[in-house]
Amino acid sequence: MKHGRKTVYLRHQSFLKSHHPYQRLKKAFNGHQETSSSLTPLTGIEVYEKVINIDHTFGKSKKKSSVTNIWKKISIFFDLSYWSRLEVRHCIDVMHVDKNVCDSLIGTLLNINGKTNDGLNARLDLIEMNIRGELTPIEMGKRTYLPPGCYTMSKDEKVIFCQCLKDVKVPQGHSSTVKNLVPMQDLKLIRLKSHDCHILMQ
Repeated sequence: MKHGRKTVYLRHQSFLKSHHPYQRLKKAFNGHQETSSSLTPLTGIEVYEKVINIDHTFGKSKKKSSVTNIWKKISIFFDLSYWSRLEVRHCIDVMHVDKNVCDSLIGTLLNINGKTNDGLNARLDLIEMNIRGELTPIEMGKRTYLPPGCYTMSKDEKVIFCQCLKDVKVPQGHSSTVKNLVPMQDLKLIRLKSHDCHILMQ
């Protein structure tokens, strides 16, 4: 994206079941109905086969590879002895994805400073894509006002959300003690580990 300088993947409705009502929604997404079907996710073995021959040299002096691949290097985790089962590796990779998605989702919902993805640059990118006109930034003198989105929580809603998480009780060893991750005075989540994020997402 031009302003946020992030890689963005659109057309997420294709991952829904066929004839899902969200596939017919235009205004809520990019202005088009989604009629295509999703690709089959790669297995852990398939991912490993794609990265096993990548030769990565750290530093600025490295030469760019002529081979086009979405992966730039092979993870060091593949060298660990207890990663002998490729499907286990794939599951742990999924948990790392869960953490990234969970951090972004929680940061955006609770509007955590430095964690939210809903900033001025994101709104300017929406203008570039000509979608979500109701979220267009409004200039007010020297300040810029960002209209609240449908996902924007009020303070009362944040209190309810955080209190709900704080009151969650899980079996021994299932995850971290959730109440220790939710400081009510700050209305945010802290010290979330990959497994905690996986549990929250599930």
